[in-house]
Amino acid sequence: MVWYIFAILGALLNATYFMLSKKSLEKIDQYVLASGVFLSSSMVLISIAIINGIPQIGPGFYYSVLATGVLNVIAATLYYRALKITDLSLSVPMISFTPLFLIFTSFIILGEFPTMHGMLGIFLIITGSYILNSTRVGGDLLDPFKNIFKNTGVFYMLIVAFLFSISANFDKLVVNNSDPYFGSSIVFSLIGGSFFMISIIKNRGIKVSYRKNFHMFFLIGLILALEAMAINIAFTMQIVPYVISLKRLSILFSVFYGSLIFFESGILQRSTGASIMVMGMVLIILY
Repeated sequence: MVWYIFAILGALLNATYFMLSKKSLEKIDQYVLASGVFLSSSMVLISIAIINGIPQIGPGFYYSVLATGVLNVIAATLYYRALKITDLSLSVPMISFTPLFLIFTSFIILGEFPTMHGMLGIFLIITGSYILNSTRVGGDLLDPFKNIFKNTGVFYMLIVAFLFSISANFDKLVVNNSDPYFGSSIVFSLIGGSFFMISIIKNRGIKVSYRKNFHMFFLIGLILALEAMAINIAFTMQIVPYVISLKRLSILFSVFYGSLIFFESGILQRSTGASIMVMGMVLIILY
């Protein structure tokens, strides 16, 4: 059962990635940041792949790379925007809906399906999300659902959760048709290259930004590369819904990052909701 160690490590790295990205978005254009981070991450992964040895490519590699690459370009555009306009501890927990969507997407794409205890765990995740988005004093029972659509950043993250529920399955197919390093390096090259072209077309001052912020691009890219490796290794040992569910421990880490680094308010209420989500994830893993 070593897989859960890699999944938890991936969760911590994922929260760190979002925290550093939000901090960087205060002074760096989101498209330039995305291009620098994903290209840096790709360089780290391809270097490891070369040292480890280029794997034999399976028949499903190329379409899986294309599918997850396109989905992640869309998702990254949305979550960078969300991080820029919304509190970290409010926006990131919306990704907790990914395991709910994965029940259906993993069954359709990979034939993987959770147990009844897993269903209960997902119910706890939804309950935690409800509490996290609830109004602090009084209000209507439907207010949390209304707030999802009132807060643009939160709504973006909900869309991201759905996109991740599809791309995660193709991420596993990429790993199955290559290895935990080489496949992701190609995917990140595709994503980074796409944002690089967008930055040039939109004239975002990419040359100046790269000179000033290359160290930050590489740092965040390194964190992203380590996260990808940890999750990919977990994929080789366990089904996608369980790996991604445990990866969502990043929610709790993000809440604390939001409090300690960005001094975000309402942390106690949000921590309660995030903790209930974590209980659901633990239940999924234990059973």
